[in-house]
Parts: sequence; structure tokens; C-alpha cells
Amino acid sequence: MKTTEIKEPFRMEDFLRPQLFQKLARMVHFQWLRNPEDNSMVNASMGPFWLSAILNIFFFSFNGWDIIGHLWLGRPTNQNPPVFSITIYFSIRGLMLFLKRNKIVEFVNDLDRECPRDLASQLDMQMDRTYSYFWKRYRFVQIYAHVGGLAFILMPMALFLLTHEGKGSPVAQHEQILGGWLPLGLRKDPKFYLLVWVFDLSCTTCGVSFFITFDNLFNVMQGHLIMHLNHLARQFSALDPRQSLTNEEQFFSDLRLLVQRQQLLNDLCGRYNEIFKVAFLVSNFVGAGSLCFYLFMLSETSDLVIIAQFIIPTLVLVVFTFEICLRGTQLEEASEGLESSLCLQEWYLGSQRYRKFYLLWMQYSQRTQKLSAFGLIEVNMVHFTEIMQLAYRLFTFLKSH
Repeated sequence: MKTTEIKEPFRMEDFLRPQLFQKLARMVHFQWLRNPEDNSMVNASMGPFWLSAILNIFFFSFNGWDIIGHLWLGRPTNQNPPVFSITIYFSIRGLMLFLKRNKIVEFVNDLDRECPRDLASQLDMQMDRTYSYFWKRYRFVQIYAHVGGLAFILMPMALFLLTHEGKGSPVAQHEQILGGWLPLGLRKDPKFYLLVWVFDLSCTTCGVSFFITFDNLFNVMQGHLIMHLNHLARQFSALDPRQSLTNEEQFFSDLRLLVQRQQLLNDLCGRYNEIFKVAFLVSNFVGAGSLCFYLFMLSETSDLVIIAQFIIPTLVLVVFTFEICLRGTQLEEASEGLESSLCLQEWYLGSQRYRKFYLLWMQYSQRTQKLSAFGLIEVNMVHFTEIMQLAYRLFTFLKSH
């Protein structure tokens, strides 16, 4: 659907489309379909979640055994700390998607019910702008995921084919996608390189699919909430308090609908935060640790191929962490816009009943909606600065030791 030539109403499915590699790999964790009975949206299959669970169990069991053996028995390890840490980062988001899947489906249906079905109402709500931004971002993620992802998974194979010394030499860590440990010495045996590469490819696809699914759901939900909040703010601005003097009954009937909608949107913002708050708390700090490892690896190598391979996930961590924090700030600003619209009203021209109500309404509107995690962090640009500072402190600690 082209945003420059809008010929039919937008659908929620237009915002929830998966990437091409997810379809090819059968890693679409939310396969959205309409229930013919009530037209609600449902997740058609849990298969990708169970496949991802099997891959994660194998990957973390093998590598956990290797780490325990290294710490307790002093055995040499083949772990790749930057890759292992970002794998944890992706898997935390995947676990959150699985645990919150029912709430996600319910929330998406609530957003779908709030969206008007006719094109004129959608344009009045400026849904075309929301979709335009989504489409541009979708294309950017599409290019980055497919080009960057292919580079990340093919570079180790290219190094193996071009630089490996022979069948008698073990496979080096930089010739593997993920590194780590597999039983029976499979990971270091050149004869099983293709098998190990396919296993690493599957795990990588699973992790990236988790990350992109989380990212798309988070941004689509936030975009729709901001769209509704901005539309409500415009309705607040259009409210004429003088009408309370001439047609009080109709005025307060319309006013009641606006307040009820404000309460509904505040409830949706609270549920939105409830879905993602655990992921915010855990994965953001894990992301800071992973970023630290990547910076350390980049600073310790002069190999251009390894730098090119590691710069891709490093940019992913920085850019997407920045965007999540920016989204939190945007939601705060959209929520504060309701209060600003009320402040600009000529409330003093209304009836005495409206002026009394206005004081209570203003007090309620000062409750800004924010993204937070159990009161420990607030997801905004200040939090992004804190994450970058933490990553830099960890980086300097590693460099000094």
C-alpha cells in the first residue's frame, strides 16, 4: 500500500507484517489472522515459538556446560563473549514475547478496535502519517537485517574457505558464526563445519527474528498510542468552553466522551508499559554489557574483516537502544500534550459548572504517561545516556585489566 496514493483504509495487519527472512525461515512468531466469527485478530500458530525454544535450549545448554567446565574445571573455552551476550539479549526479548503473547494479542485487538474503519476518519486521525513513518522504518530495518545479516553469517564461512589451513587444523573461533561449544568436538572439526554452520545460522535467525518482532510490536503500539493521544489533544483544543453557557447538556455529553477516551488511552498506556517493562529492565543492561564487549573486541583487533563483522551488531545495539529511549520520550511528550491543550483553553469563559470541572480535569491530565520498569528506570533519553555511560565504564574497566 503506497502512502502517496491512499485508496483504501489502513488495516492493523498492514503495520504488523513480518520481514522476508522470517517468512523464508518459518520464524514468524506472530502470524496474524482474522477470526471469521468476530473479526478479531489471533495468532494462527505457536510453531515458531516452540522451534525457537528447542534451538535456545540446545544452544544455552551446550554453552552453559562449557562455561561451567571452564570455571570449575579450568578447561579451555571457545566462548565468544560479544556474540554470547547479544544472544542473551535477543533471547530475553524472545522469552518476553512468549510469556506476554496473550496480552500482546489482546492489546493489538484493543488498538484495532480503536482504529476507525473508514478512510476519512483515518485521515482525520492522521493515520496516514503514522503508516508513512512505519513504512519508511520497515524498509530501513528490512535492508539492514537482510544485508547486514547476510554479511554477518557469510563472513565466517568466507574466512574458513579462504584461510583455513587444512583438514587437520581445528576450526578457529573467527571462522564460526557464534562460537561456543558443541558435543563430540563438532565445532572444531572441519569435517562437520557445514553442519555447525547450519546450526549457528538457525540460532542466529531465531535471535534476530525475536529482536525484530519485539522491535516492530513495540514501535507499532507506540505509534498508534501517540496517534490517538495527538488526536485527542486536537479535540481538546477544539473544545469551546463558551458552549457550556448556551447548550450545557450537549456540551457535557460531548465532554464526557472525551474524558472517557482519555481514561481509555491512559489505561492502554499502562498496559503497554506492563507488557514491556521486564524486557526494559533486564535487556537494556544486558545490552550495555554486550556493547561493552563489542567495543572491546573492536579496539583489540586490526583485522578489517572481523571489524566489519562486529560493527554490524554494535550499530544495532546503539541505534535500537537509542530509538527505544526516544520512543519513551515521545510518549511522554504526547501525554503532556493533553495538559498543554487544556492549558491553552479559554476555560474562564465557560459556565461555573465547567470551571469547577476544569480544575479536576487539569489535575487528572497532569498524570503524564511514561515507560518505566518497576520504578527503577524511566525509558527516555536520560536513560539512553545512562546505558551508554555504563557501557563505557565497563569498557574502560576491561581495557584497564
